[in-house]
Amino acid sequence: MTAAPGLAVALEGYGWHPDAWRHTADTRPVADGEYWTALGATAERGLLDFVTIDDSLSPQRRRRPEIEPRWLAGRPDAVMLAAHIAPPTRHLGLIPVAVATYTDPSRLAKAFAGLDDISRGRAGWQVRISSSRHEAELFGRVPEEDPFGGAADSVGAVRKMCGDQLVVTALAHNPHVYEFASRSADLVFITPRGDESLATILAEVAAAGGGHLQVYADLYVTFGGVVDERSDAEVFSGTPAELAAKICHWHQRGVAGVRLRPAVNATDLPVIADEVVPALQRVSAFRTRYRAGETLCQRLGLERIS
Repeated sequence: MTAAPGLAVALEGYGWHPDAWRHTADTRPVADGEYWTALGATAERGLLDFVTIDDSLSPQRRRRPEIEPRWLAGRPDAVMLAAHIAPPTRHLGLIPVAVATYTDPSRLAKAFAGLDDISRGRAGWQVRISSSRHEAELFGRVPEEDPFGGAADSVGAVRKMCGDQLVVTALAHNPHVYEFASRSADLVFITPRGDESLATILAEVAAAGGGHLQVYADLYVTFGGVVDERSDAEVFSGTPAELAAKICHWHQRGVAGVRLRPAVNATDLPVIADEVVPALQRVSAFRTRYRAGETLCQRLGLERIS
């Protein structure tokens, strides 16, 4: 392991709490490009490796056909948001979610090639796989018998059309997805709950053939007490210094980095950038500046075979 842990942030709507819209002071619509530009600027101020931008085929993060009235409904296209953030930023890696299932690989390749071009090599793709009936019905289809195989084929085609620089990532909760990530991704996001869970998941990733993968552990973060006990990721509600210590601890336990999920973007992301990162710099070799002209692939230390 290197001395410094990687650090990223997952962006979702107004934040990862289902009622984040009730807690935010930012009144701009979630589809407002300037809202996302401001988030990107804050993340870059914090010298983060990258941000991911969540998306799905469903209008809500819960990915069900029914609309939950308490949750934000409607999701801007993540690739378009990343393209909007790219020009005013210079260093921040940009990894939007895009669904591989039912999407023409040539369209995905054009979108990510364009994003990589305007960001000057800072683009990545978080692959999402659809296996639900209601999402298949949006396309007049039935669920694929082997959605992981189909997604692997799509990733292979997109890589071939885009070239080897595109960083491919996946969020994984079980061995089936670890196997997909080991075949198709460069980096996998995992959701441990404590040290024992982390050790178990890392062993499962390795057993699935993912020993070569960069592994980032997800962590739901709130500095204002906006806790979501339903989160699939472990919930953190301590101080910035305590969070920096936890990031270093998980890094020492075997992950390449940590991806933070702010409960409320408007309040938690500035704390991450302005308080957590300085605390992390004090206790680790986390960067104090970006390297000029560095691509996302280079930042993550990913080797490419032509």
